[in-house]
Order: sequence, then C-alpha cells, then structure tokens
Amino acid sequence: MIIDGHTHIISSVSDSNIVDIKFDWDDLERWLSAEPQSKCVIIPKIIQFCDSSDFNAHFFDTLSRFSKKDRVFPFLWIHPHQLTENHFQRLVFSGFKFHPSISQTTIDQNEDLISLCEKYHKPILVHCGRGEKSRIDYVLKVNERYPDTNFICAHLGGMASDLILNAFERLSESKFLENIFLDTSGCFHPELIEYAVRFLGNDKVIFGTDRPFHSYQMSLYAIKCCGLDRETRRNILYNNILRALNSH
Repeated sequence: MIIDGHTHIISSVSDSNIVDIKFDWDDLERWLSAEPQSKCVIIPKIIQFCDSSDFNAHFFDTLSRFSKKDRVFPFLWIHPHQLTENHFQRLVFSGFKFHPSISQTTIDQNEDLISLCEKYHKPILVHCGRGEKSRIDYVLKVNERYPDTNFICAHLGGMASDLILNAFERLSESKFLENIFLDTSGCFHPELIEYAVRFLGNDKVIFGTDRPFHSYQMSLYAIKCCGLDRETRRNILYNNILRALNSH
C-alpha cells in the first residue's frame, strides 16, 4: 500500500500548451485503478485572489460523485479570512491545507483557524518554501500551544535543500516536536530524507508528491534510494499519514 500525503486536483497548471501539467479527477481515477491498494490525500486548487469557499464547494461536490471517494482523504483549503466554522460543520474532510505565500499570511497570525482545527481534530498541512512567510519558523511559534493538533510541514520543512537544512536547524532548537510531521514532497535527496527520519523518528516522515508539480514516480524512487529498513519504509509510505490524520 502507498498513501500519497500531498496531491492536488488541478485540471491545468497554466494556459501554456508546451506541457500539459495536470492531475485531474480522471487522472486520479486512472492512478487508483492502476494501484488498487493505494490511497491519497487530495487538495483543491485555489489562487491568491479568489472566492476560495466557492472553489472548495465545487471540489467537494465533485468528490461526492467520485467513484473511488472511499480511497481519498480530502483536505479543505480556504483562505483564512474566508474561513468560518460553518465549513467545518458542513463539509466532511480529513485535514486543512495552509499556504502562507498564496494566502499572504503566516500560521501564527491565524490562531482562530488553528483553534477550529483543534476543536474538530483536523491536522494542518503547512506549505514550507522559499517565501519569507513560508518558513517553518512560524509553525514552531505556535505548535506547542496546540499539542493535540498535528502540523504536517510540507517539503521537509523547506523544499530547496538549503531551506531544508535551515529547517532542521530550527527544529533542533525547538523544545516541542510531538505534533510535528514532515512530508517528503518536492525533496529528491535521499540523504535529507534519511536525516529527517533519524532526527524526528521513523513515525514522523510522510510520503508526499505534490502532484502535479512533481512526479509521483520520482518521488517514490527517492524513498527507494534511501537506506531505510522495511518497517521505516512502511511507516513513510502509509502508516505515518494515518497517524497524522488521527486515524491509525
């Protein structure tokens, strides 16, 4: 079994006809059919200036008609200023996506959002990358105050190798990491993945791809290139995301 912990449903990345980079519902259907034991987290697409509530309404409406919905874990992704408790009461979802660069706000400035996730037992997948607002530092400012909420820091906490190394430094300075997970999406350096396992433990690293922005096959190959024992590979490929989702 493989559970991809970071998959976007996107019909097209851009209007360019150079390469059609996408992962839509039909692509999801084909992948799940090809790998009948696999599952994945799926995330809707939103952009910086949009009615993200409407985008999610369309996403969850389509999901309700999807033939293999029992094999996906949908995440809600709404700009914090457009989020209400009604979204948590009305929609059935497994976690919340927070993207500081797209929403132009940091996680520590949105404790109302964290409180809702805590109340409804939803983990928060936080984009970590090169944008100043997307540094893992902001997660580490608040995670200790919400010990029952799991924070999944995407892209090994930084995406680019230098930022991942910086993230490891910040993590090493933190006093509380019990609710911190890292996903491997966008990281193809086996040594960095191996270090994350040694540092956080083999129960805290989650396989993710960030499809369609990165390749599923290359993401999986990076895990296979790591010098990991069988139990650790099983944890990364499916057990740990279930733990983060509070469903293991």
